[in-house]
Amino acid sequence: MTQRFEVLRLRLVGDDVVDPGLVQREFPTIQVEQAPACDARDIVVDDYVWRGAFDLRSLDDRIERAGPVAAISIRGYDVTGTACEVMTRYQRLLGRRNAASSSAVFDDLLRAHAGLYDVSSPLAKAELEHALDTWQWMLRLEPEVGLAAQVAALFHDVERLEREPRERIEHRAPDSQSLKDTRVRRGVERAFSLVEGAGVSREVASRAREIVFHELPAGHPDVLLLDDADALSFLSLSSANYNDYFGVAQTRRKVAFTLARLGPRAREKLDRVRLRPDVERLLREVAA
Repeated sequence: MTQRFEVLRLRLVGDDVVDPGLVQREFPTIQVEQAPACDARDIVVDDYVWRGAFDLRSLDDRIERAGPVAAISIRGYDVTGTACEVMTRYQRLLGRRNAASSSAVFDDLLRAHAGLYDVSSPLAKAELEHALDTWQWMLRLEPEVGLAAQVAALFHDVERLEREPRERIEHRAPDSQSLKDTRVRRGVERAFSLVEGAGVSREVASRAREIVFHELPAGHPDVLLLDDADALSFLSLSSANYNDYFGVAQTRRKVAFTLARLGPRAREKLDRVRLRPDVERLLREVAA
């Protein structure tokens, strides 16, 4: 999971109106091009298959194994919309950065962060993917976000490694209570010791802790940004597995809670997200 796509070409192959600029604005690190045909070496995603598929695990495996110079071709009629949805699902592999996080120190931090997760465990692998995806959502919402907030995005759910090493228990232990658990808090502090160990300044590391633990004044922009990024990541990446794990009743409550967290600019991004049909129905229900 430490692998990133260093160069990712995205080919848009369509018969209808194609807007490469929209995809480029959402994912500025990708090379987007309109092409008359797919390359034989590309991973090809047809829009009708993408929109009709319920199980994306085989595509997930192909994308993750593709290597650092993979190219994806989106083919069909709604190639622009499909391209945004596809790249939203796999943005965790892009490693998009800004000026604040473009450094060797942040490289070290990413390696240390990934080392916390035993990816042979499906739960731990999913947590690592969610952390990276939350970080990428944060950069999409606020391209100039500072370093402390980006560190907070990576480490915001690290307490689950202590609280839920083998099973999900959030339906029995609300986050507000679990963070008061002394053992969990110590585990989080141990994880955050990696931040300074990677070379991040004490000031930045301290601010990241404050963002994660909501110790800043109510309505602080970095806290709201993390809430938005976390909520979008749940809906776009984790909601289908959550429904499979917890069932419809708990997922409906979770979706309602998540939707209530979203600010206006984050809600606008839902148009770029493909939800599994059962989750999409729940979202429509709670939104109504």
